[in-house]
This record gives sequence, C-alpha cells and structure tokens, in this order.
Amino acid sequence: MDKTRRAAIYMRVARAPRAWIYCRTAEPNAFALKIQQEELTAFAEKNHYDIVGCTSRHEAGTTMTRPGLAEITNAALQGKMDILLVLNASRLGRDIWNTLEYVGWLEKHKVEVVCLNGDFSVRGVRQFPLAKQTVV
Repeated sequence: MDKTRRAAIYMRVARAPRAWIYCRTAEPNAFALKIQQEELTAFAEKNHYDIVGCTSRHEAGTTMTRPGLAEITNAALQGKMDILLVLNASRLGRDIWNTLEYVGWLEKHKVEVVCLNGDFSVRGVRQFPLAKQTVV
C-alpha cells in the first residue's frame, strides 16, 4: 500500500465524527430554536464532534417533505456528516412510522441519528420493518 493511500485511510479513521445539528419548531419561536441549538452544540462539543452544519427551521413536523429535511438529506447524500443531532425524535417528524423510515434511510447512508433524550437506537430502527408488518 502506498504512503498516500495509507495516509488517507488514517485520516478517515482518526478524524472526529462530523455532526449536523437539526432544530425545528412548528410555530415561529426563535427562543426555542436557540435553546435547541445551544443544547445540541454543547453536546457535540462535550463529545468532541466536529459540527459541520446546522439546520434550524420553523416548519410543521406533520410531513416529511419540508426544506429542513431536504437540507439534511442532501448533506447525507453528499457524505458531509456522520451523525445527525436532534433534541428528540419529534423534531424529525410527528408520524413515528415516517420518522423511523427516515432514520433507517439515514442509517443506510452511514448517518447515525442521536437524540439527546435517547428516543431511539439503531437496533430499534433495524427492527422497524418487522414491527410495521405486525401492526399492519
């Protein structure tokens, strides 16, 4: 293995995880968005994450088609992040099935969703298709 390739592999392994912060409120509330962003930033700094982006929006969580999630989706497709930080799962969406489906999609694109309140884990998302089949 040549030196350039070895150095590139080392840099990928040795770098801090890249985190994207996502804050959302349904109604215009600059204070609530600011508080979310401060908590998520503090968490990222405490865990030595490299903050590479932040999406902060006033938009309803009833649909998964919204500008804030489109920004996150594009960043994930471009490989810009390793972790998506959210305060809780309801910030991503209000419909649990759609939210879990989106989290699963992010996982397939090598993005781990971290909820500060511990709403869900990767293991729970992997079991999502089985749970949905049982309910339907």
